Amino acid sequence: MKKFWNIPLVLFPLLLASGVFAESTLTPDQVITRLKQGNDRYITGLSKHTRIDIERRVETAKYGQKPLTTILGCSDARVPPEIVFDQGFAEVFVVRVAGNVCGQDQIASVEYGTQYVGAPVVVVLGHSKCGAVDAAIEGKQLPGSLPTLVGKIHPAVEKVKQVQSELKGEKLLDECIKQNVWNTMEDLFRHSPIIVERVKKNQLKVIGAVRDIKTGKVEWLGEHPAQKQFISEAVR
Repeated sequence: MKKFWNIPLVLFPLLLASGVFAESTLTPDQVITRLKQGNDRYITGLSKHTRIDIERRVETAKYGQKPLTTILGCSDARVPPEIVFDQGFAEVFVVRVAGNVCGQDQIASVEYGTQYVGAPVVVVLGHSKCGAVDAAIEGKQLPGSLPTLVGKIHPAVEKVKQVQSELKGEKLLDECIKQNVWNTMEDLFRHSPIIVERVKKNQLKVIGAVRDIKTGKVEWLGEHPAQKQFISEAVR
């Protein structure tokens, strides 16, 4: 019998019914609005979700998680998604990896967040002054497994340099950070039939964003400009 994380697939309907995995009752657009409002509260010092209380812990232990969104973001310690969007305990399904790149493990985690946990929005979240993107631009010699990770960012850097060859310094870095978000979104569509199917059925929105680590403000990039093309190519 096929299993997902050691859970038999035939049990998923029962788990959904019991509340362990539950679809959000909010539409994707409503979730995006809540994330924008949360970021506004955060940058103005009016955050509401500042602690984890006993009642909430007990509630989620008993009834399971029901996150609003799945966020694929960078591991940078200055970009904690729950705080950035001022969301509470168990309200954000977070996948973090240096450079917010997208390999098989990250794709599987995002699929889990949307297919089985039921989050109706996926946010690919980059951030300003990203060290992984900067390393890809500079072509630095890196030890261990880092070259493999940074190699996933090289296509974004090469594309920006080809299209906007005049860019240098911080402007080049900023554009490469955005392009890296677009590339990660493309990887999700290219390699995940689950995501494609849920977007086709209007059960899911995949959007990009970049957080300024100095101001805290999130710049919303929206859906990928070539999203329709990716979906069309995936269903052939």
